[in-house]
Amino acid sequence: MKKVLIVDDVAENRYILEKVLGGHQMEVMSAQNGQAALDKAYANPPDLIISDILMPVMDGYTLCKIWKSDDHLKNIPFIFYTATYTDPKDETFAKNLGADLFIIKPQEPNVIIETIKEIIEKDHVVQSAQYQPLGSEMEFFRQYNEILFRKLEKKVLDLELLNRRLNQEIEKHKQTEEKLFKLSQSIEESPVAFVLMDVNGNLEYVNPQFFRISGYAPRNMIGLNVKSLQPTGSQTDDFQEAWESVGADNIWRGEMQIKKQDGECFWAYLTLLPLKNPEGRVNSMMMIMEDTSEKRQLEAQLIQSQKLEGIGQLAGGVAHDFNNILTAIIGYAQLVYLNMQNDDTNRGHIKHILDYSEKAATITKSLLAFSRKQTTNLSCFNVNDLISDFQKLLLRLMPENIEIQTQFTSQKLSVLVDQVQLEQVIMNLATNARDAMPDGGLIIIATNMTEIDQEFIKSNGYGRTGSYAQITMADMGRGMNRQTLDKIFEPFFTTKEPGKGTGLGMTIVYNIVSRHNGFITVESEPGKGTRVRILLPIVQAAEDVNGSKTEEYIEQGGARTILVAEDDSGIRDLITTILTERGYEVIGVADGVEAVKQFSENREKVSLVMLDGIMPKKNGREAYREIRAMKPDVKVIFMSGYLENMLDFDHLMEREIHFLQKPVLPLDILKKIQELLGPGKN
Repeated sequence: MKKVLIVDDVAENRYILEKVLGGHQMEVMSAQNGQAALDKAYANPPDLIISDILMPVMDGYTLCKIWKSDDHLKNIPFIFYTATYTDPKDETFAKNLGADLFIIKPQEPNVIIETIKEIIEKDHVVQSAQYQPLGSEMEFFRQYNEILFRKLEKKVLDLELLNRRLNQEIEKHKQTEEKLFKLSQSIEESPVAFVLMDVNGNLEYVNPQFFRISGYAPRNMIGLNVKSLQPTGSQTDDFQEAWESVGADNIWRGEMQIKKQDGECFWAYLTLLPLKNPEGRVNSMMMIMEDTSEKRQLEAQLIQSQKLEGIGQLAGGVAHDFNNILTAIIGYAQLVYLNMQNDDTNRGHIKHILDYSEKAATITKSLLAFSRKQTTNLSCFNVNDLISDFQKLLLRLMPENIEIQTQFTSQKLSVLVDQVQLEQVIMNLATNARDAMPDGGLIIIATNMTEIDQEFIKSNGYGRTGSYAQITMADMGRGMNRQTLDKIFEPFFTTKEPGKGTGLGMTIVYNIVSRHNGFITVESEPGKGTRVRILLPIVQAAEDVNGSKTEEYIEQGGARTILVAEDDSGIRDLITTILTERGYEVIGVADGVEAVKQFSENREKVSLVMLDGIMPKKNGREAYREIRAMKPDVKVIFMSGYLENMLDFDHLMEREIHFLQKPVLPLDILKKIQELLGPGKN
């Protein structure tokens, strides 16, 4: 068995060679420097030596020089195996010292074994053909120092390069630290929640925004499993699909409900991302959570608003058509009424037709008010009378197990209000009271006069000094808690089941009361019912609105010509009848184009033009502009089943424009014409 001496100051290098050579039936000795190698060689000469060059105590060059100068060792083959001295001049110097081979690290084990076997199998040392003894010690040290200087110079350059690289790495490290700090700050201050968890869903980190939106305290979060955030009683594992997707190295996005610390739930949009370890395996997950509750609420409000807009357009169209029908009913009924003898037994029946038709007209006004903002028509009413008259309609809206009681003050409560709008307020409040008592109960509507003074304003935080009519509506229903009370005037907020409320009832009430310079308060407790108080300013010197105008006297119109443009033949015939009975001449047309044509042909004799707002071919506004261009001082009355402000007359701005809203009474038509043209000559 051949003996090999390995000389290397690095233990790992010695170990590798020991294993390689030992596995090929060789006896291996090791030394960590040149001096230790000489000591072992003298005591137990090897068959071959493999030495590194750069070593402490005694380097490889010095070892080789001594080795080849020693009579006992010089015939033992000497191999240099180095990774440091790799210059051709290093190899030449080594062979001049007597080295048999100069091998540069690293080499494959089989190459090393074959080389060693080849040298050992020879009986004598076969030195390199380039071997030229150095001669004097002076020459050895000259070449030796030259190599060391070259190595030192290279080391300096290597160190400078290494230093530059180190500085670059330090700079990169600083930049990375700055980026990490900015990233950390961004996550800490982010308006969305960040959650870091392991592959089992155990939370390892959450940022402050998560605490803010979830209500959890920091001490309760770390170690908590993400599945604990699922709503209690959930029938499905909402996280399962997300878990499987992220576990398969995919990004998952979706919306689900998250449970807060107090058990309340909110909707959140989640993004789950897989995080990998250096080996490329998913070992943790990042969850980005954005609270979408407000977004969902806004979307629901938008959908509700769009639905209401569609309903409003439908309601407006229905009201417009119904107003045309009512115009004919009321008109012909009033014509009959005016032509009847006072003692005619049917006169009372016709009066009932007129009264109920006017009620129907009020309903169409409500529909138009719902479909679009309406013009506020203020009149002076006694609150007691207004509620008393409207109570009949309220009773028809109530089931048999709901009773309405009124408790009116004996004082006269005169207020300046829009009748339709105030009735809308009462209807909305009564409907809410009805819905709060599904098993039946009592609704009380009470009125009284009250004063608001500085002390009241100071105590309640609202009001203006003066006398007010107070309307109080109380029910015996379920009542509301403080959280619900704080939201009742918010648009689209409702406590009713989906599909059973718009969430606009109390918003409309609040807006109407505010427009009338009034105030509204709501008191309620769960199980104790609700009490709503409305305060409307008292007007002192106003006269209350009186009833029907069927008895007013209208003078004869005289031989004056009126152009009537109305696409509904029944209404056109009605107006023609009304006017001709009062002595007017009438030119009737069915559309705007014919109206312009007839006016052009009869402009000298036409004293007044009546235009329906909406007609085929050319609408009322378009026809008016052309007629006005022909005769600037022409007097015009517009008629429409829509509200005045819905026809956008603000763009016309002429004083001569007057408006009659359908359904319109014959007497109102005649009165308006007489107002514009003056009394006629019989």
